[in-house]
Amino acid sequence: MIYRFFIPSLFFSFSYAQETISMEKIQIEANAAAIESRKEDSISKRIVTGSQLTQYGDLNALEILKRTAGVSIPEGTKKGAPGKGYTKVLVDGEEVTVSSRRRGSALEQISPDMIERIEVMSNGSAEYTAEAMGGIVNIILKKPKSDGKVVVRLTGGVYHDAPMGTAFASYEKKEGKLSYLIATTYSDTQRDDAYVNDTNGTIQTSDEDIKSRFLNLNTKFIYTADTQNKYTFSTDLGINDESNTIHDVTTASGTMSKNIYETDKNNGFFYMLKALGEHHISQSTLADWKLISHAREQEGEKNSLDTVSLDTLNQQDDSLFRVYGVNANLSSVFGHHFLKGGVEYRHMTQRDDVRNDVNGTQTSNSVTMDQDKYAVYIQDEMSVGDTIVLTPGLRYEKTSRDVGNIGSIDYLAPSLHVLYKITPDDQLRLSVAKSVKLPRLDEMSSTVDSSLGDNDINNPDITGNPNLQEETAIGYEMRLEHYFSDKGIVSLNAFYRDMKNKIEKWTRFDGTRYVQRPENSGEAQMWGAEVEVKKQLAEWVEGLGIWGNATIQNTALQNTASGFSGVIAQTPAYLLNFGVDHTYAPYGFSYGAAYRYNSGFDDPIDQSGIVKSQNGYGVLDVYATKRLDSTFKLSLNLKNITREPIETTSSRYDTIGNLFQTQIDKESSRASVLLTLEGKW
Repeated sequence: MIYRFFIPSLFFSFSYAQETISMEKIQIEANAAAIESRKEDSISKRIVTGSQLTQYGDLNALEILKRTAGVSIPEGTKKGAPGKGYTKVLVDGEEVTVSSRRRGSALEQISPDMIERIEVMSNGSAEYTAEAMGGIVNIILKKPKSDGKVVVRLTGGVYHDAPMGTAFASYEKKEGKLSYLIATTYSDTQRDDAYVNDTNGTIQTSDEDIKSRFLNLNTKFIYTADTQNKYTFSTDLGINDESNTIHDVTTASGTMSKNIYETDKNNGFFYMLKALGEHHISQSTLADWKLISHAREQEGEKNSLDTVSLDTLNQQDDSLFRVYGVNANLSSVFGHHFLKGGVEYRHMTQRDDVRNDVNGTQTSNSVTMDQDKYAVYIQDEMSVGDTIVLTPGLRYEKTSRDVGNIGSIDYLAPSLHVLYKITPDDQLRLSVAKSVKLPRLDEMSSTVDSSLGDNDINNPDITGNPNLQEETAIGYEMRLEHYFSDKGIVSLNAFYRDMKNKIEKWTRFDGTRYVQRPENSGEAQMWGAEVEVKKQLAEWVEGLGIWGNATIQNTALQNTASGFSGVIAQTPAYLLNFGVDHTYAPYGFSYGAAYRYNSGFDDPIDQSGIVKSQNGYGVLDVYATKRLDSTFKLSLNLKNITREPIETTSSRYDTIGNLFQTQIDKESSRASVLLTLEGKW
């Protein structure tokens, strides 16, 4: 029955391979355990673990997620967070802010070396947040599990045609009742990008030099007081320093009309503090609690000078996002039922200060927003015979906000997951769940992030919408899985999602500048299918394995008030990821290749009179790893060797439907060569 997996994990009875076993065998066992966990879990999830996290040379968690089935990450002119912000990202079960309208994602500061595994759930459950539209990604950070181990990993090379270097070091140890892990990551990267913009025959060329440095410190202390009580305290601290230099030259009919030098410098600090307690009330009942506090603060300054028009523009911005909260859970087994319930409270504060200077004319805007969120849930996992497991759940959430106007909303989010074991190796999963997407606080901020002198359709000013309402959805999924004896898997998933108050980011021309803001755009639907394969081919070649996933999807968007009918913007028709890996054990040598393809999109005219399309593009990565001895391992990564450019075409129509402007942006694609030396003692 399903509890054969859940209850042992509940009471920490995992067993780990002895240190004398080779690292390769430990990795194989870890991957096998991940597949077994996926098979036995009553709620459908994908698990990425072990060498899958580091073998392709991905520098952060955001790059890793690009290879995960069903997770869409915009690139080109619309780089950003997973799923356009519709996939909720958790770190050790705690929600984090993965994107901001200003500068990057918090996921870019999570090193793969600190990740134990990544769990992806495409439909929500009551145990987690109701804000699960598009699914949940849970990044599980490493815990101390060795009596004493040091890991050092040094990486250097060329990243996007520019020099880079990263260093990672960790130490973990168990001493009596205390175990701990201390790790630090330093990264110094630089990338050179080039763009060409053709707007009705007016050509703009852009050279962009991006430099980024960050330093992270991660600690985790686990104190096992006795067989009934365990306490965990963890800290994650980080600082970053970034600069972006852009030179834009615009020519029309051979005459220079703009010559813009632009700089964007910013630095930030973030922390996450967590204290957890687990208490075994009896052999069948567990109580746990968690206290959390995390914050992210950024300071930035942007300057723009056009040597032709002599326009000078400056923006200084400070932002602070802070969270603190508490939650408590109780889990217990009653016969064929595994019941779990809990309560949660979170307080969020965001402050935005923006000061602009346009040719000596100064303006400023300051906004402070607060949010309180309360939640309570109950979930039951019940066995019906030996072949069926039902997991119904109900979550209630209430959110109060002060974003200039005070308001509150509450909602019930029911869910049901069904696992039917057809045979020992074949199973069918069905699920239905209600989810919501609350607007992020920065999406409701009235402050404006200016694109300064480089304002166009694909580079608009960005502002929020204080009147934005929550989006709701009902998601349906059906997944058929087959597990191979070598711990491989093949699965087929069909999904349908019906959304109300769909939030879309519309770009409009206000008479002088392009401005993008989120708006509730109507009702929407998304449907499609996913296929996933992971298989060892030892019967043909020992050590050979293949993996792959593909997502095909379609969307529709309707606004009955305006009569608009279209699609969800910038959603690729299909996504492909596949790869092959081979390990030649006698020489400790592994190598492989991974290819991912994004079909791009071809959107019709939206409600603001703008139409966009993006050509499909592919990325090919290859790697080779050689274990030098029992301590050292050397890896070579060649990333994006296809160097396919990303081309986006945007057009704007006037109010009577006449074509006013066409803009073609072509972003050059650069390769990376990384060499990594890893040592474990």
